[in-house]
Amino acid sequence: MNPSFKPPPPITDRQRSEMYSLFMSNPDEYSVRELSQRYGISLKRVDAILRLKGLEEAWKKVGIRSFSLTL
Repeated sequence: MNPSFKPPPPITDRQRSEMYSLFMSNPDEYSVRELSQRYGISLKRVDAILRLKGLEEAWKKVGIRSFSLTL
């Protein structure tokens, strides 16, 4: 194990939900780039969070609580 490796702390679900809410409220003001800078994470990570939260919201609308229930 590499003792100098210090991964960033995980992003909480509360933070992910907050990012999604901000983006959905005003995508021009809270763009992927703005959210990336605000939370100190990569553009790709923000994009992934927004896509997954969007999918989660779509599942809630059709009554699916989690992916594991669809298997």
